[in-house]
Amino acid sequence: MECAEYIRSYFENAGLKVSFYTREEGKVNVHVNVPGKSDRTIVWLGHLDVVPAGLYENWIHNPFSAVLSDGKIYGRGASDMKGSCAAAMVAAKVLSEVDDAEHAALDLWFTCDEEVGSPDGTRWLVNEGYLRGDACLIGDSLSRNPKEEPYIDAGCKGYLRLRLRATGKAAHGSMPFYGDNAIDNLLLAIEQVKKVGGYTLDLPTDIERLIKESIEYFLRDEKLTADQADAIKGAFNHPTISLTMINGGIKVNVIPDYAESYFDIRVTPGVNPRNVAEKIRDLLGELKIKGIEAEITGLEDGYYERWDSDFTLSLRKAVEISTGFKPKPKILMGATDAVPIKKALGIPCLGFGAGIEALAHAPNEYVTVDGIISAAKVYAILPLIF
Repeated sequence: MECAEYIRSYFENAGLKVSFYTREEGKVNVHVNVPGKSDRTIVWLGHLDVVPAGLYENWIHNPFSAVLSDGKIYGRGASDMKGSCAAAMVAAKVLSEVDDAEHAALDLWFTCDEEVGSPDGTRWLVNEGYLRGDACLIGDSLSRNPKEEPYIDAGCKGYLRLRLRATGKAAHGSMPFYGDNAIDNLLLAIEQVKKVGGYTLDLPTDIERLIKESIEYFLRDEKLTADQADAIKGAFNHPTISLTMINGGIKVNVIPDYAESYFDIRVTPGVNPRNVAEKIRDLLGELKIKGIEAEITGLEDGYYERWDSDFTLSLRKAVEISTGFKPKPKILMGATDAVPIKKALGIPCLGFGAGIEALAHAPNEYVTVDGIISAAKVYAILPLIF
């Protein structure tokens, strides 16, 4: 609430109307509108919630003190994504003072719960019809150096979440021949699921440049091992398969009769994740082992925008004016709140922000002052040229 109240105070002092939208008590979504003179509305979307700071002793400054040092502002959420929120606030105030130029309306939304999937934030706002516009700019966007090496998030991957369950027969650990080991069966099933990582995706041709630029972006990390570089090179032409949880057994001397595991599987936009799910079912069917069940616990399509679309060209121009550099596109490995907006409204969604990729959710997180200024310029210029 403290952040929401600060935003309200800031904009009311600037003469702008602020509204709070709340589904659950204590979880506030803040809306600010900068009226425009054209018939277009740009939605700027960011979130106010942050992940926990972790152990304070791992921080060189108090993670909730916003210490400014050497051109960097330290604090939990500085890059993800209070820096971009601050940039949007400044941009909106400046834009509201522009009287003699026609520009698109700017609808700013500062939401409450992106870090936990947005059930009371973006998803609720979209479903209720509160959030609407002609295009959406996501401030929750990270790169290495937004001022000198600007990137635009032109899309993000889809995903499917998979739970594997194996049932067997319990027995004494000294007499395994009387049982049917669920963990052994689960391990065989896990290996089958991992094979889908070699499945070549049927990608649309107009995404090829976005993939090429994305791979080059990730390969610029000088700390990559050879194996990591190889994995990145295949991370868009194939699904990425992450075994993230596994559980089974009740006692060291008991043959387990139940075991389960969970997978996080990411799929390049332009490909239906359901096709990957079907491939997994086929692979598991080859095992011919009783007691193996696969359940899709979550599934969502990714999306991408053409690099030559109207909104993309406007944002590219705004970034170049603001930074002096031509931006490049990248596709996010993960997802942002652009996904439910794209799904519900069908409007173009792009990302640009002040945050630094390697610092999100990490100790000693910071955002640079230069990055905030660059983002603020982009956010203010875009409505003037879209």
